[in-house]
Amino acid sequence: MKIRFLLVLAAGLFGAGNARAQVSAAENQALAKQLAQLMRNPSKPKQDVYLTLRGCHAEQVIRDRDADVQMSKPLAVSFGNGTSGWAVKMDNGVFEMKMAFEWADVTSLTYAPDTDDDGRKHYQITIKKSKKGSNTSFDLPLYTTNEATVKDVVRRLEKVRRSCGGAN
Repeated sequence: MKIRFLLVLAAGLFGAGNARAQVSAAENQALAKQLAQLMRNPSKPKQDVYLTLRGCHAEQVIRDRDADVQMSKPLAVSFGNGTSGWAVKMDNGVFEMKMAFEWADVTSLTYAPDTDDDGRKHYQITIKKSKKGSNTSFDLPLYTTNEATVKDVVRRLEKVRRSCGGAN
């Protein structure tokens, strides 16, 4: 009886340790590829927006090779705090912004319909993160009107967040 109890207890502890579903590199790659397709604004063909997913680290990149930026000298500004931070580079006609974060710092993922400056309807995913008294949120635009697609992307991002111990 004691042995059976110990086996059941051990199985319960082992199962609890694996309750957090891990996301494979292939799943992350497929999600990043789909996001890159959905975040491409059809009215801005020279702009790239994508999210790279490397384990529990993510980086959003916005790169516009046809930006309305005129500079006498190139400008680069960045801020880093551990593995999170941001960087902006500007030069004549070029704008690039990178935002890096850890999924463990993300407190929520939500989505809502939106309309861009050109009147194009799409969805925005809002990622909220909190770390040591600092709260930040940023949006990922998804250029689709298909809510089921957006819901699925949010579900998959939520799976990544939870697998990395994202705050509840």
